[in-house]
Amino acid sequence: MKNWISQPFVPHIVAVVVFFLLTFFYLTPAFQGNIIFGHDTLSYVASAKEAHTYNEQNDDQALWTNSMFGGMPTYQISMTQPQSILTYIDAVLRVLPGPSYRLFLYLVGFYVLLLAFRVNPWLSIGGAIAFALGSYNLIIIVAGHNTKAVAIAYMAPIIGSVYLAFREKRLLGTVLLTLFLGLSLFANHIQITYYTLFIVLCFGVSEFIFGVKEKKLVPFFTTVGILLVGVVIAVGLNATRLLTTAEYAAYTMRGASNGLSLDNGQEQKGLSKDYITQWSYGIDETLTLFIPNMKGGSSVGKLTEDSQTAMKFAELSGYKPLGRNLTKEEQSRIDSILKRNPDNFTPKNLAELMYMYELPLYWGTQPFTSGPVYIGAIVIFLFFAGLYLLPARDKWWMLAATLLGIMLAWGKNFMPLTDFFIDYVPMYNKFRTVSMTLTIPAITLTLMAILTLKSFFNTNVSIDSKRKALYIGGGIAGGITFLFWLFPSLAGSGVSPQDVNYTGNFAFLQQTLPQDRLQLVSQDAFRSLLFIVLAALVIWLSIEGKIKQYIAYPAIIILFTIDMLPIASRYLNNASFVPDTITTTSFPKREVDKIILQDKDPNYRVLDVTVDIFNSAVPSYYHKTIGGYHAAKMRRYQEMIEVHLAKQIQAITASFATAKTENDIQATMQQQQVLNMLNMKYLIYHADAPPIQNRYAFGNAWVVKNSMPVASANEEMLALTTVDLASTVVIDTTTQTFFSSVPLSSDSLARVELSLYSPNELRYTFSSTSNQMVVFSEIFYDKGWNAYIDGEKTPYYRANYILRAMNVPLGTHEIVFRFEPKSYEIGNILSLISSILLTFAFLGIIFAGSKKNKKNRQA
Repeated sequence: MKNWISQPFVPHIVAVVVFFLLTFFYLTPAFQGNIIFGHDTLSYVASAKEAHTYNEQNDDQALWTNSMFGGMPTYQISMTQPQSILTYIDAVLRVLPGPSYRLFLYLVGFYVLLLAFRVNPWLSIGGAIAFALGSYNLIIIVAGHNTKAVAIAYMAPIIGSVYLAFREKRLLGTVLLTLFLGLSLFANHIQITYYTLFIVLCFGVSEFIFGVKEKKLVPFFTTVGILLVGVVIAVGLNATRLLTTAEYAAYTMRGASNGLSLDNGQEQKGLSKDYITQWSYGIDETLTLFIPNMKGGSSVGKLTEDSQTAMKFAELSGYKPLGRNLTKEEQSRIDSILKRNPDNFTPKNLAELMYMYELPLYWGTQPFTSGPVYIGAIVIFLFFAGLYLLPARDKWWMLAATLLGIMLAWGKNFMPLTDFFIDYVPMYNKFRTVSMTLTIPAITLTLMAILTLKSFFNTNVSIDSKRKALYIGGGIAGGITFLFWLFPSLAGSGVSPQDVNYTGNFAFLQQTLPQDRLQLVSQDAFRSLLFIVLAALVIWLSIEGKIKQYIAYPAIIILFTIDMLPIASRYLNNASFVPDTITTTSFPKREVDKIILQDKDPNYRVLDVTVDIFNSAVPSYYHKTIGGYHAAKMRRYQEMIEVHLAKQIQAITASFATAKTENDIQATMQQQQVLNMLNMKYLIYHADAPPIQNRYAFGNAWVVKNSMPVASANEEMLALTTVDLASTVVIDTTTQTFFSSVPLSSDSLARVELSLYSPNELRYTFSSTSNQMVVFSEIFYDKGWNAYIDGEKTPYYRANYILRAMNVPLGTHEIVFRFEPKSYEIGNILSLISSILLTFAFLGIIFAGSKKNKKNRQA
């Protein structure tokens, strides 16, 4: 038994058990069949419904969906990569339910990173807990940002793999990099993978500098070369998604300009700077990294009964204080009642009343937030200590990456750096929400903190150096928290610009909320100070020989846990979970939906004005819609929204105020040509009222009498409201030089009708006694959609800025549009080849390892 315990693999087994137990007890509802159903999860379920239904009923998979924005590829919605081995590895890793799988992945991923840095397994457990329970990591799980969470979990092992390769384990590091980078890309949140590259580059530059100093550039470039082979294979493992996405990206808001001039006369390339920097972290808000409520926490938070706001509520409402805060059981009872039937809950006392109210506690510079980025008071204290204690080769690259991540997160609050990155750093202008770069210091600060702990417990480091580092770290971190504890007004006034909206009976909130926000600053500053003192005390006792390491290690792990877990629980807790039945109950089939779904026409579009049309995917669960919600909609469609659709929708909704009969509304709809060419057949204006069927929708396809060539995107866009689109098609010939105008003759009996619909294929029957130009109410995307007339591939054109049109010869024909992107086929081949290479690489590592062990045993 004793020999077994001394085995080197035992700490790793213990680590996995600890991680599982932490995950199980923290996220118990997940193991009871409950789920977290955030806004992004809701949107995903709705937007992917058509594709999932098709996939269940067919052998192939839907690569296109018409469920939102008129139609778009499913590459970033529901597409799988059947030929990649990562599909099966990922399935195995998802053995734990929902959010618990992601938390467990955070823990294991950071543990792997620390092992690569040769950190004691017991300290690695503490470091993994400190990282995994960072507030942002849990907040995004609640929000349903699942792909982001998984990509963040793989940041740490990617860095560990690169570090391992540079520390004379090139092949092992490269194979692990291939796996973890492949899984990061497979998670499908390129922005996080991109930010991981920043950390790797900081480390790489550091290694290059030391390579120059030590005259070891040959080993440096050898390692880089081998790692690049791993990168190529990792990319190949994801070639199906990467090739299709790269191809599609050129057509999205992140792609190049279409030549359409905005109001300022300039063409837009990539995302606008305002859009990119909308969520910018405040410079002083950076202190939330170790004082979580520095800016109030969440935009929707709760105050206790001892707050100034509660006292004023008591004065106005007559509710009496409970004399204590609510217990977890009481909170759970209230949550369950509020979820089932909010009207059935009557507060019994002031504590219950305050728990019921959600208040805007955040007062930072972001539009709103679900919570702060809290990395940990102990972590920041150890970071400052590490600036003195750690060797240059370990600390400077981490400091550089940390500062870069923080300053980029400031966004519009630090435009010199932001402008430079947007204008000159490749791909940076493809991503928004710059505050997400705080995922960089979340990794580097925690890593630096644990390496500092390692040095504190290293007997080869002088006691004087340890003492001085302890005083420096404690003095800086402790001093800052001490000041904000005593003088919270140093953080500012506590006033939010939104406070002026409180008037009448709630005008008192303009005075009480700022006071309560500053009180939150003071409380959390004291809390952080307490953990800094406790951690410093444990380290000091260890340095001075007062306690042994077998006591110090568990003490540190416990301190990390009780520092991080309560803050994490403010944002992810039992109340975050709902029964898994919500995936169906969230999409009740309304009376209006039932009426529309009786239509036998397989392909038409719905405009639902009962939701935020271009920010809600819910209608897509049942219908093919004009609106939707997705970060990668087509640029041309977005431009159509801004120039025409928003105005035309507004005109229709405004007509309800003056319309006396449905005919008045129909008259307004007749004038909205862009909606009509998109085959907007039904208008939902009330959940329980029958829809209005648009008499003037152009249908699935129609024959036009005239073609109108134009010479620019501006002309094409403007023409959509100046010509009769039912009889004339507008085509920009400057970008479609292959367009040929054929003589058109009138045929009143010409017919074109949709005969078969599926996401990947559309079939039409056509008959005419003369040549015709046909316009289809389908979104143009030539990187996959091929057209055939009687089985022969036929060219088609982009028409009316976003639709398809083609010349059809006289006679009776079958017209077929089939979505068959070459990038998907090529990607599958490359994924298969890369999967084989990865498999052989792992078998090689295992064989080499077993051979080495055999030699060691023989020796």
